[in-house]
Amino acid sequence: MKSGSTCPLLLAALVAALSGCSAAPEQRLYLLGDPATPTIGVRPETGIPIIALARIVLPDYLDSTDILRRSGASQIVPSSTGRWGERLSKGIADALQSALTRDLPAMAVTTAPVPHPALRLFVQIDSFDIGDDGRCLLAAGWRITAGDGQNAVKSASGIFAVNATAPDDDAIALAMTLAIDQLAQQIAATALQAPAAAGH
Repeated sequence: MKSGSTCPLLLAALVAALSGCSAAPEQRLYLLGDPATPTIGVRPETGIPIIALARIVLPDYLDSTDILRRSGASQIVPSSTGRWGERLSKGIADALQSALTRDLPAMAVTTAPVPHPALRLFVQIDSFDIGDDGRCLLAAGWRITAGDGQNAVKSASGIFAVNATAPDDDAIALAMTLAIDQLAQQIAATALQAPAAAGH
């Protein structure tokens, strides 16, 4: 009887211990880009040149939902307190589309499939890292082609730097958003030099 009565107590203690071990801070989800402020009303888009933004190409190790920081020369460390709400390639595409829509008000920028856009935009991210010092570096190249996707119209590349104001996920997400905004501004400048845009 005595040994039988202690089994439930031992079981309860074991469950409590396991529960205590598994209790971890809940991860917060983050999105890149600034939330768009919708303008109430109808915007006619007939005759407006459309830029079709293709899927963002980036290194495999970056294309996950982990918020990564670079430690030293070759180590990357995922955050234990935050994650992206979507894969990074999708997050960058959404943030770029939003920023380019703001920077190119006379054009329509879309990530949706379009059969006959005026221009197509291809973006390759070579690196997108936050170092131990909080510095965010974004290295990217972009190419704008005619609507058929074959004939290159303009191409360029750049490296963009933003310093995170703190070592936490909020500051990292903001720094990466600001780096994408810098990239979008340069892509917009390139797009405005394209014949399909200059003719409107």
